[in-house]
Amino acid sequence: MAMQSAVSAGPLRSASMESVLRAARTKAGLDDFGSMSFTTGLNILLTALQREAELNEIGEQMNYDGIIRRLVNRLRYQDDLKKHPEILNEKILAPIIILGLPRTGTSKLQRVLSASPKAQRLDFWRLNNPAPFPNEEFGNPAARIAQAVEEEKLMATAFPDFMARHPMEATEPDEELHLMDMSFDSYLPWVFADIPSYYQHMQHCDAQPMYKELYAMLQYLQWQDGGAGARHWVLKTPVHLGQLPALLHTFPDANLIHCHRDPVDVIPSFASMIAEARRIGCKQIDEHQIGREQLKHWSTEMEKYLLDRKKMASDRILDVDYKDIVSDVFSVIEKIYVHSNLALEDEAMQAFDNYEARRPKGHWGNYSYTPEQYGLTADDINTQTESYQQRYLQK
Repeated sequence: MAMQSAVSAGPLRSASMESVLRAARTKAGLDDFGSMSFTTGLNILLTALQREAELNEIGEQMNYDGIIRRLVNRLRYQDDLKKHPEILNEKILAPIIILGLPRTGTSKLQRVLSASPKAQRLDFWRLNNPAPFPNEEFGNPAARIAQAVEEEKLMATAFPDFMARHPMEATEPDEELHLMDMSFDSYLPWVFADIPSYYQHMQHCDAQPMYKELYAMLQYLQWQDGGAGARHWVLKTPVHLGQLPALLHTFPDANLIHCHRDPVDVIPSFASMIAEARRIGCKQIDEHQIGREQLKHWSTEMEKYLLDRKKMASDRILDVDYKDIVSDVFSVIEKIYVHSNLALEDEAMQAFDNYEARRPKGHWGNYSYTPEQYGLTADDINTQTESYQQRYLQK
């Protein structure tokens, strides 16, 4: 959902599903989207953005451009698949997948682990445009990187409070949620706009097509890198918490890592990020509503996770503590490498150390928050996350 100035778009308020499909086909110079199953979510999203979101001018343009961009990437992927059916032969083997509530150190852990030369990086420029641009020299994605760098600069200049909470850096890893959003069934649009009808769709639709989309995009990106070789993917998004069955159906040999932190710190911190995300494109926001919704959403997702995890072997998921990620990430990495049956080499350790040096805490700015700012109290949060805290936290 990053801002994108490269697409000349009509107003979102007058867009229809047919018009955005047509606009994407015109921009790409291609016609075949492959399976059209994504249109169910796309139609619901368009309607919700028009009737519920109360977007400002930036929000209108950002959402329209984002929809066109995802559709263009679908068209380009389908075209490449026809020319290179070997893309489907790529196997995504034993990825490291980081789980946890938002704001539990998952981003830092993904980025540090991805510094290893043997990690398959999921940098934001790839998430933004997984498909090569027309006439792009194979193996030279300079134009895609340059576009993402311009978007990073724009976000840093215009919306520094959002970037302080979740820096979307062109050449640093980010969440695979952006690839999952290609399905138009993902959580991402709700981050940037209050769209309850789309939220209901996202919560109740079958998650498997979204994970199928993710697998296909990882195959596509891996193929562009010349195949996996000895490299492993490092993935992370809190969305996996409520979707363990679909996640493990898609990645049965995944090495799962769960980051834990007190929800009294987590929920208001994430509410502050959502508030800043929505300030970008919405005419007004309700911080108390955001706090209540985020607490309800993530406590519900965690309850689903707890039920699913009970069905697994006790050592299937490695649990790590946020405090350790912040204070001694190398000890956490050592545990992850043992859990994932990977050899921890000196070259990787040096790369981890280099990342820590160039991205100190507060690199993008500092911020503060309280539960009360978002209409919550510590008691509210403790009550709704009691089962999780009893199982994994010692308070």
